Amino acid sequence: MREDSVAFSLRPGVHEDYAALYRLDQACFAPGIAWSKAELEYFLKYPGNLSIVAEDEAGRIVGFAIAGRQRRQGALLGRLITIDVDAALRRRGVGRRLLGEIETQFRGIGAVAVLLEVAVDNTAAQEFYVRHGFARTGRIPGYYLGRIDALAMEKPLG
Repeated sequence: MREDSVAFSLRPGVHEDYAALYRLDQACFAPGIAWSKAELEYFLKYPGNLSIVAEDEAGRIVGFAIAGRQRRQGALLGRLITIDVDAALRRRGVGRRLLGEIETQFRGIGAVAVLLEVAVDNTAAQEFYVRHGFARTGRIPGYYLGRIDALAMEKPLG
């Protein structure tokens, strides 16, 4: 595992980032699992959703995260929609910082937990989330492409 960090900064995502975010998402996930153009645009524009972009010193987008809000039994929850990191920069702190910023923003609005789904065959992502305090809470049959199960995961925000 690479421990060296890369120089990058975080900022809110803006509409002008859309094309770069779409390309990165397509590179990070298999066809059918990656978001379509319409889905990604919807998540970016949906009122109340958070989008955080990581860019390197040259202004190149090296990662991003999108999250939304939902309620469960009256409690406000965050729902992580995606974290995408350029494959060449994984395990160098980008995903960790994106996740940390999403969690900070959710704590700031009173969310009590963050939820997510991850493909059962994406062990690297599962390990990342477990290292960052998420626990498996269930399994969703056929969540991806109607044939790949997802693990539901949750992290309390204390």
